[in-house]
Amino acid sequence: MGLHLNYELLLPGSYAAEQVTAVLANLRAFAARVPFERISQLYSRPTDSLRRLAKVLASAYKDENPDLIADIDTVQGFSVQPGRGCETAVLAFVKRWDHGGHSHDWFWHWSCKTQYASVFGDRHLVACHTALVGLLDHARSAGVRVEVRDETHYWETRDEGVLIAEVDAMNRIVARIAGNISDVAPPHVDVRAPIFRHDQFEHIEMNNDD
Repeated sequence: MGLHLNYELLLPGSYAAEQVTAVLANLRAFAARVPFERISQLYSRPTDSLRRLAKVLASAYKDENPDLIADIDTVQGFSVQPGRGCETAVLAFVKRWDHGGHSHDWFWHWSCKTQYASVFGDRHLVACHTALVGLLDHARSAGVRVEVRDETHYWETRDEGVLIAEVDAMNRIVARIAGNISDVAPPHVDVRAPIFRHDQFEHIEMNNDD
């Protein structure tokens, strides 16, 4: 449970693999200038881990209209770790074909949970979330079609206050649920959740007025 930044990346199917690599290299070079905690190398050849991710992605999108086939052996990309408390974000592309064998597009979808960056303070949350948004903004300026669904509503508002308020509200919900589970769990069961690491956990748990 938690708030995610969900994004889809698309490039024209007419792009050669080398052109896709150039776009990804551009994005990675930009990412290197952003204060991300960690950035992987760019894998222009599919690794086992990228193939596994692309396989999951392909099976999740079989209901596309028209039904599209992802060639997992074309996947290439890199990852960034925005900062403590955040999930890793993967930026990649895999080629998709229609059943007639026609190249359709280069595609990627990912969800990165940033909510628990708030465990380390609002400034840290804002820095992590806005860094990833900045990278997606750059992708759009580099010619990538970018579709975003931001559960914190920062993407559409660009309002840090909205980001913090949405995360605070979800933290209260998660704290209440995690606290209730911990209260009823047997003594030998170790209940774990990222929200327990928040230095204001008890205050958040009790402050559930909304």
